[in-house]
Amino acid sequence: MCGRYSLTQPIQTLKEHFQAIAVELEHNPRYNIAPSQSVPIVIAGAQGREIHALRWGLIPSWAKDPSMGNRLINARAETVHEKPSFKSSLRKRRCLVPADGFYEWQVRDKGKVPQYIRLRTGGLMAFAGLWSEWDSGKETLRTFTIITTTANRELEPVHARMPVILLPEHYGDWMSPDTSSEQVITLLRPLREGLLEHYPISKTVNSPKNDGEECIAPVSEN
Repeated sequence: MCGRYSLTQPIQTLKEHFQAIAVELEHNPRYNIAPSQSVPIVIAGAQGREIHALRWGLIPSWAKDPSMGNRLINARAETVHEKPSFKSSLRKRRCLVPADGFYEWQVRDKGKVPQYIRLRTGGLMAFAGLWSEWDSGKETLRTFTIITTTANRELEPVHARMPVILLPEHYGDWMSPDTSSEQVITLLRPLREGLLEHYPISKTVNSPKNDGEECIAPVSEN
């Protein structure tokens, strides 16, 4: 699964990387993003790619209770096309989730050790995501989920699954309404080996209350 990630880049960098405009959005560096929080997401809007703040944890439009979003922070690539909670968004509301790293907890003999995972080259990456609008009658919530897949061979020792990471050359196909369902499914695969690196970090990241640079600081494994 993917339950925590970081996004420390400024909005201007996001706009340039994703060739998008930001709509009424403020963003400070985030080192420990957790479910239920609102973060910058790239969606297809009237002006092309737009960056909006959406809440993590997808609430389907037909949901009776917004708490359903607490269970839908991730969608499995293998079943996303058939699950009622996701299949409509997969057809019409695909999004890019900007990040510069994510966390997984590796099981060791002495317990779980948090690992920070990022691109070897540094900088931004994009998770494949889905979004939805939920109307309570009093307010409209925009929410999203991150699609996960099986881990590639480099990350298998850390965790069995990883977020679907899209390369920039695939942003257009993922976001385009003209992309066929078959093409969309082919994008939901593990990132090829050689592009990611990971290292152990302190258990500071275990609490979402901690949201500073100490969350990504490497620690000795001794």
